[in-house]
Amino acid sequence: MNRVRTERTLNLPIRTGRLVLREFVQSDFDAIHAYSSDPRVTKYLFFGPRDRDSTADYLEGLLASQEELPRTRFELAVEETLSGRVVGACDLSLIERNVVDLGYMLAMAEWGKGYATEIALALVDAAFFDLRADRIISTVDVNNRASIRVLEKIGMRWEAVFRKHRRAKNRWWDCHLFVLPREVWELANTRTD
Repeated sequence: MNRVRTERTLNLPIRTGRLVLREFVQSDFDAIHAYSSDPRVTKYLFFGPRDRDSTADYLEGLLASQEELPRTRFELAVEETLSGRVVGACDLSLIERNVVDLGYMLAMAEWGKGYATEIALALVDAAFFDLRADRIISTVDVNNRASIRVLEKIGMRWEAVFRKHRRAKNRWWDCHLFVLPREVWELANTRTD
């Protein structure tokens, strides 16, 4: 019996009101290093701050991931439309057959502008439309109030706390699990009030 392999892919670039979410390219190195070497940006992330060598390794790995078949990781550059500057990164990762993990990070100078919410809303639509997800998840450090607010704003619901979810940066991390099932998203997008 031959199985038909249905590859899932994103229709790129993804455009929002103020941003373009696109594939990273080699020339994005300096922008990536600028935000990922900032300890304030990486405070609630499992990595960083990155030095130039670890930034180069990271970029090499994500460029290689663009060629994987089937592709399970879509890590994208966040580019401001008006300036053309790369101001962060975002990603959708297929972690199970129909479950997609959502994430994002922004340069500190871009905090407070609503970009994270704009990115997350665009990624949710892409995960359900393009990747045909049944469920989107996101884990966030229990102390990262700003990201918790973003996830709540886009309709994700708190589901659990993972105690000692992961060991990184010489400590155990407690993380909230937020979830958005397809049914909830579809209901929210069909209201006519």
